[in-house]
Amino acid sequence: MNKFNLALATGMLACTSATLSAAPILSISGEGLAAAQAAESAFFSKLKAGYLTEDFDSGYAVGAQSTTINSLAGVGSFTMDLAGSGGACDTAPYACADGLAVLDSGSSPFSGRFDVSPENWLDSMDAQEMTISATAGYTAMGFFMTDPNDAGGRFSIGGVDFLFADIFGQALGNGKVFYLSIFDSDGLGDITIYSNNSNDGYGIDNVTVGTVPEPGTLALFGLGLLGLGMARYKRK
Repeated sequence: MNKFNLALATGMLACTSATLSAAPILSISGEGLAAAQAAESAFFSKLKAGYLTEDFDSGYAVGAQSTTINSLAGVGSFTMDLAGSGGACDTAPYACADGLAVLDSGSSPFSGRFDVSPENWLDSMDAQEMTISATAGYTAMGFFMTDPNDAGGRFSIGGVDFLFADIFGQALGNGKVFYLSIFDSDGLGDITIYSNNSNDGYGIDNVTVGTVPEPGTLALFGLGLLGLGMARYKRK
C-alpha cells in the first residue's frame, strides 16, 4: 500500500481547523464488510443529531430504471450523466441507456454488488458517469460502495480527481466493499463518479448526509486531507 492509500485508510494525520475549510476531504475505510461497518459507526458518532440515511429498502420499484433517482429519505438525488453499454446492464429486461436502478439479489444481473442493509442497493447500471447531488445544508456524506473494480475509474469532488487505482489500490476486485466519507465545511457539492469501462459499474448503499462539528471533523477527516493534497500533487 502506498502513502496515498495508507493515508486514506488509517486516518491518523493531525491537522488544523483553518486548513479544513480549504477544500473537500475524502476518507475511506479498509476493505471488507467489518472494516466498512466500523467506519460507518465512526462516521455516525461524529455527526450532529438530525442526519438522514437512505438505505433504498422502502418505497422503490426494484428493477425499474430511471436517469435520475431522487432519495425518498431526502439525502439528495442520483443521476446517470453518461450511460455505459455492452455489459450485463444490457441484459433483458435491462438496458444501460435506461438509467440507474434500485436492485436486490434476485433482480441484479451483476456479480459482486450487494446490499449492506437488509434488502436493496442503488446500482450504477454500468454508468460511465454518475453524479450524487446532496441535499443543501449538509457538510458531510458517507456511503458504502461495492464492487469498485474499474481500475480506470475516478471520483471528482470539488474539482479534485481521486483515481480508483490510487484509492482502492490492490483491493480493487469483484465483490469488494468500502465505506467512503466526504466533508466540506462550505457545504456538500456534487460528487461525480466516472468509469472508463463502458461495461463496468458498482453499487452504493446506506447513503448518509449530516453535519460534523468541530473537533469531530479533525478526528474523522484528518487523514483525508493528506490524501487530497497528494491527489492535487498527482494532477500537477
